[in-house]
Amino acid sequence: MTTQLTLPRLVFGRGAIECLGKETEVLGMRRPLLISDRGLESAGVVASAQRLLPQNALTYLDTEANPSLPGAEAAFAAYQRNACDGVIALGGGSVLDTAKFLAALAGSSVTQASELLGNPARIGAVAPLIAIPTTIGSGSECSPVSALHPESGSIAVGTRSPRLVPQLAICDPDLTRSLPRRLIAATGIDALAHCIEGFFSEPAHPIIDALALDGMARVFKDIHAAMEPEGDAARGSLMAAAFAGGAAINKGLGPAHAVALVCGTQDHHHGTLVGIALPLTTALVVPHAAEKAKRIEQALGLTAGVRLADALRTLMRSLELPASLVEIGYKAGSIEDLAAGMAKSPFNLTSPYKPGHEEYRAIILELLDV
Repeated sequence: MTTQLTLPRLVFGRGAIECLGKETEVLGMRRPLLISDRGLESAGVVASAQRLLPQNALTYLDTEANPSLPGAEAAFAAYQRNACDGVIALGGGSVLDTAKFLAALAGSSVTQASELLGNPARIGAVAPLIAIPTTIGSGSECSPVSALHPESGSIAVGTRSPRLVPQLAICDPDLTRSLPRRLIAATGIDALAHCIEGFFSEPAHPIIDALALDGMARVFKDIHAAMEPEGDAARGSLMAAAFAGGAAINKGLGPAHAVALVCGTQDHHHGTLVGIALPLTTALVVPHAAEKAKRIEQALGLTAGVRLADALRTLMRSLELPASLVEIGYKAGSIEDLAAGMAKSPFNLTSPYKPGHEEYRAIILELLDV
């Protein structure tokens, strides 16, 4: 069994956004669609990209906080209506995932967008795509996955294909300066989870595993400094960790993402959900991957005898992030249905240990303080 690693060409560093105009020319974009959101427009980040674009470029800002298939269809309609020839995604994971699916639709012959969702075999040519992350967690700028909710309130469906990896990623830490502290914390934990669960995933891959170990060490070392106004260098470090986490997604993820996926139907932040689950799911996985766990503990510089799950709990508390579903106001329906959904999640497939229905049920009950 092997793992395919597909990564974009990367321009990284403070001021990297300045290459955008030249890169649109390299990719043959004469009338690109810049896709972003209203929050980034208000923060002035959209304007920083618009000034670098060709005169005929268009801008679409109505992306959703939790990306959906209807949202991607609406963006694609704007792309078609304006005869665009490329996509530039400026934003967090929601914007990037929407743009990746849009790019696939632009090169596809399907009559219904739903025909592509969760069906990578239908993906053919993909429109030229530049990804410019403005958060430090999703890793979507280099991952082969676009995750969209079929409709509001539904469980997200991932579409995985190497053709969804953007041709170019521009990672400029200066674009993260407007992020609120809590979002830096939550997206940083998402990057950490990608690195940890990707590293645990099987089979091993020496290049991805090296990136994942470096990424998780960066989060532990730099996430607190990244939350401070003067933390430009630390935010750059976390942006590198997010890219590493996106690479780790090529191997697969694990049970923390199974929990977050099933619980991600009520507009709670994805990174927050992953962080809530990660200590509990890691405690289940570690006994079945002891050598890998030791390598993680060494990379993180943990004191001898400190368990990884406990270190994760301590980190979450220090960031003042919620530790349970109760704290975020999650409204649980059927516990049995939730556990069943987690147990059958594809995120379990590459994990060295696949929790069963009863173990997921116990996790839910603990997170609900039942």
